[in-house]
Amino acid sequence: MYSIRLRGIYATALAAVALEHGWRVAQPPEELQSRVNPEDRFAPFDLEVRDRDDRQGVLVLGDTNAVGAFKRLLLAELPDVICVPALTELGAIYLGIVHKRRALGYEIDLGNFMGFLPKTELTHPLKKGEAIRVQIREIVHVQPIVTTQLSLAGRFVVLCQKQGVGISKEIIDPDERKRLLSLGRRYCANGWGVIWRTSAYRKDLRDLKSEIEILQRDLPTLEGHPDEGIPGKLRSGQMTLICEFPGGSKQVLDQWRARLIPTEPGYHQSQVGDRAWPRVGQSIFIEHVKVPSELSVLMRARVIAVSPSSITVRREIKGTGVYDGLNIPKESGDYAVTEFLQGAWHYETRYYSRNGLLKGIYVNINTPIEIYADRVRYVDLEIDVVQRPTEPAQVIDEPKLESMAQYVSSGLVQRARTVAAECVQMLNHCAHGAE
Repeated sequence: MYSIRLRGIYATALAAVALEHGWRVAQPPEELQSRVNPEDRFAPFDLEVRDRDDRQGVLVLGDTNAVGAFKRLLLAELPDVICVPALTELGAIYLGIVHKRRALGYEIDLGNFMGFLPKTELTHPLKKGEAIRVQIREIVHVQPIVTTQLSLAGRFVVLCQKQGVGISKEIIDPDERKRLLSLGRRYCANGWGVIWRTSAYRKDLRDLKSEIEILQRDLPTLEGHPDEGIPGKLRSGQMTLICEFPGGSKQVLDQWRARLIPTEPGYHQSQVGDRAWPRVGQSIFIEHVKVPSELSVLMRARVIAVSPSSITVRREIKGTGVYDGLNIPKESGDYAVTEFLQGAWHYETRYYSRNGLLKGIYVNINTPIEIYADRVRYVDLEIDVVQRPTEPAQVIDEPKLESMAQYVSSGLVQRARTVAAECVQMLNHCAHGAE
């Protein structure tokens, strides 16, 4: 079975999931060390899981088989988790071509996509068309962040473009640190240094030497390229999976965490953002998350009513054209009223004309709604329900839901269909009752 290293706010909950399925938790965080085999404290790992920058999910890093196995585990255990392969691999090294200068750095053409190189990485300006070797440092939705400081990682050691020897802070035994320092100094050459990982602790000297030598044999591949004018990958990195934990997944992860340590309901949501309830008159954001995430939308609205479990907001409609799905023209003075219920799998928006005449109803089907102090957040499940005045409600965009099937569980796809059907029935019943 695979071994996994977990870090971040979801570490304990995911450790409970992994242990339940027979996985080995390597290099456990302090709160888990008493619950795993003491030998695993320094064990190497096949898979690493860390928080995303927004803490709304995690990055899963490792070889293809291990990442695939963990994806299947998440889809089986979490009701609304979304797992999307990253555009590239974390740690992959590219020959890039400087494409465009920006205020904070440079866009770098990496072949099939662009990376962003912060100017803080550089000691001198770059020219358009200049070739430069870079490494994927951070996976973000719009463009991966790259660095000019290259490194090659193994299970026990990392070679890096920084002279000297570094040793994991987890290795505190003075004799072991002395041994690793001595060995590392033998291999520092040509501008490359050595960093010993936690898993190097008390490993056989032959294994440590062998890994360094294997990594060093890869160094020449970074120096050349068939054509300096053509961008492309020089060395692969770790397969990277971007996982989103919407409201339903956070609730289930609360329950998994409670199996190991005391956990209050709503723990993971509270770790992501302030759960204080919005106030009437407050301006908040509606974070309409899409898959893929670069299509996500952030809208501003004003709170007009609150209850212990819901908020109602109003948006003033600007621009021209027609309302998506309703195919009704937008007009000056139109406004929209939406009620968001904490944990609901849908929400209803009613569009009105300047004089308060109902123009149409749009029901969005989504992952369970999360309400924070400054925003409402959910992931759009693509399938929706619309109702025009005097017409029955109908489901739209079901093919778009099918396009998400590769990223989510079959159960989530079916849940979205069921919610949409229930919303159609509810709207038609209400319309019939009003006649």
